Amino acid sequence: MNKKLIPPVSIFLLWIAYTVIYTVQLNDTLATFLEFLPGVLGIITLYASGFTTQDLYLRKGSLSVKGAILLTAFLFVLVPILLTGEWVGWHWLPFLVYAPASGIAQELFFRASLLPLLIKIFRGKTAPAVIIQASLFALWHVPLAFSQAPLGGAFAVTVVTFIGGIVWGWQVQHNKTVYWAMAQHIVYLMIMSLFSWG
Repeated sequence: MNKKLIPPVSIFLLWIAYTVIYTVQLNDTLATFLEFLPGVLGIITLYASGFTTQDLYLRKGSLSVKGAILLTAFLFVLVPILLTGEWVGWHWLPFLVYAPASGIAQELFFRASLLPLLIKIFRGKTAPAVIIQASLFALWHVPLAFSQAPLGGAFAVTVVTFIGGIVWGWQVQHNKTVYWAMAQHIVYLMIMSLFSWG
């Protein structure tokens, strides 16, 4: 196989594996461990292919004013989502372990692996890279959403996750760091662990 094809094919295969892991709904502890594999393997693959830590957005960086405005605006998307859910209360394991682990794992794969690869494929053009990564992020949620939520809720999940992919993807490539998006993603999932939509 052509060496240039190895990273794109590998990352796409990791996306398929990650989608299966997320959809199958394994034991929470096992799923939490397995969710880290696509992101970690994606980063290792890209790093071995010549990507730098900076290329992968794995460096500390400040949040720009535009990035802060965008992330703040995206907070308001959570409100209608929560209004459609049912309060289940605080449980320490989902709140303190599963939600943060999932937020970190998703950002390592979608914004620190997939997005840099797409930016390279599109020769630095960020708009198509961000849109495709957001589309794959939304599609990643589709099988589970449509199998567990009513039709309207499943469509809402698809739209919100696409918007989230756009917001987080744009902010990450703009500020050259994944950590701000990761922090917001963790907070989102922690708050959502307090509700149920089933």
